[in-house]
Amino acid sequence: MARDYFEVAVIGAGPGGITAAHYLQRAGITDFVILERADDFGGSWRDNFYPGLAVDVPTLFYQFPFARNPDWSRLFPDGPEIQRYNRDVARRLGLYAHFRGNSEVQREVWDERDQVWVLDIAGRESVTARFVINAVGGYINPKSTDQIPGTAEFTGTILRPNSWDPEYSCAGKRVALIGTGSSSVQILSAIADEAAGVDIYQRTPAWILPKPDAEISHRMRRVLALPGVVAALNGTVLALMELPLQLICNVLPRLPRSVLVTVLPQYDKIWRALYRLLLRTQVSNPADRAALIPGYGILAKRPILSSSFFPALESPTVSLITDPIERVTAGGIRTEDGLERPYDLIVMATGYELFTDPESYRIGGIVGESGQDLAADYRRNGLRSYGGSAHPGFPNRWSLVGPQGYVGVAWHTFIDLTARHAVRIIAETTRRKATVARVRPAAFDRWVSRMRRNEKLIRTYTVDCNPGLRTYFVNSQGDALYYRPQTISGAWWFSRHSPLGDYEFARGSRTISPTTQPVSDRHENEASA
Repeated sequence: MARDYFEVAVIGAGPGGITAAHYLQRAGITDFVILERADDFGGSWRDNFYPGLAVDVPTLFYQFPFARNPDWSRLFPDGPEIQRYNRDVARRLGLYAHFRGNSEVQREVWDERDQVWVLDIAGRESVTARFVINAVGGYINPKSTDQIPGTAEFTGTILRPNSWDPEYSCAGKRVALIGTGSSSVQILSAIADEAAGVDIYQRTPAWILPKPDAEISHRMRRVLALPGVVAALNGTVLALMELPLQLICNVLPRLPRSVLVTVLPQYDKIWRALYRLLLRTQVSNPADRAALIPGYGILAKRPILSSSFFPALESPTVSLITDPIERVTAGGIRTEDGLERPYDLIVMATGYELFTDPESYRIGGIVGESGQDLAADYRRNGLRSYGGSAHPGFPNRWSLVGPQGYVGVAWHTFIDLTARHAVRIIAETTRRKATVARVRPAAFDRWVSRMRRNEKLIRTYTVDCNPGLRTYFVNSQGDALYYRPQTISGAWWFSRHSPLGDYEFARGSRTISPTTQPVSDRHENEASA
């Protein structure tokens, strides 16, 4: 089968793909393709358009650092506004010329002879690329609806947040909403008034905190449009986070574990007492109040922001169901207490395969040097990475969303840092006239050891103080790999000035050392700008 060749292949056209493409352009690299399984840019904001969809991070921080928008309508805009912004940025950067939609990458294989990656595309020609930047987001695929028995028997409608039917009306319908994550909370708030009845099925209660949303006035937008204002706000918030992160990553991990497991639960007791007060003012039913109190710590699972969920729960047409589901039937849902409830619509808001879980990576999906399989390595040794993006045995390849990669106040901060690092190494490889860049195993081991030292507080809290919890903070192997235990300033520095000696640059079988190809400070600055 014929193959297209590109210098760089970017997999995914969400915020990560847009960011990677931007920095490739900044580095003067124009021979790249963006491979996307759907038909447009946007990632989750393209796929999700369910009722009530909105961002849960203030949008002054939830935007590209290189394309700040002062004209948001609200502090927490809805999904369509976020998606319009994503498409507008891609258009202004000229990325549609590099875009190849309906191109799902099913397999990545390193060709040792030609020193390129061969990407198998579903139903299309393979693509080869010297370098690969995997920009697939953190929510890889929705979990199968088959996890609940009987879904195939249901004669009504089943919808998921990422595959919502915009023509479907909930007016007058009996609705079952399975799950109490962010999507469920937003959907309930949006449909509670029009549906005949909504039952929300809760397995694990969430921390649901007030959302300080507000419209942004035209006067405030004019202020935000002044040069440097939005950047200064972002910089101020990141600077304020520096001290807490210094404590979390560099100071408190020095304390004995026995001290941490004694002190940290006290922190959660204070929050739980405050949460009970909140529920007392918002929820009138004592049984619901008791059921809504989480048994895990407030930072062990991402809190949800909503000021409309509890008022919706107070509606006489909304019920909280905590009895476990036995199965879906032809007409509705039967719980383990034997009660069957009839529904017209079941909303399966049951979550996604996450980038922190080894099971999310398919055996044979990513094959590197000497047949090394990334999924098998993750299952055997746990998820690890260098700088949140690179792995030995997989040359010329980086993942923007990798284990222990997240740092910063919002998603865009994190992917900006990993994209800068990847493009910096690609540019350096090209400058040295090399064909291969490999992270050195010794450098990888040093980085992993450092992260394990720095993660002590995070791991003690999420794993030891909250045993048995499964979230995207704690994976199926019991590892806490979502957060990168590093300060923002440290991650910023690494993205621009990480030791080039941590990589081996080679052309064919010949290693090109820094002595042979001296590093130009000027070029380093250009490549990481």
